Amino acid sequence: MLYYIVLSIFIASGILLIILVLLQKSYSEFALAYGSNPMKNFLGATEADTILTKITYTLGAIFLFSAILLNIIKKTNEEE
Repeated sequence: MLYYIVLSIFIASGILLIILVLLQKSYSEFALAYGSNPMKNFLGATEADTILTKITYTLGAIFLFSAILLNIIKKTNEEE
């Protein structure tokens, strides 16, 4: 029962993670080489504070945690 709950969280977080990554603005490293100030982008945290980025980091952590938890549950069920 616990395995299926964690599996559904894993699948839902994976799908939402894909959608959120596709919604975010893309950044080009090619533009940094021509005219942009790379130190401003490196030291400035303006883009990292957006709500989509925070949600993406949270969903990524949930995705990784649920993957590890699925592995642990599967191994404990095989040993029994």
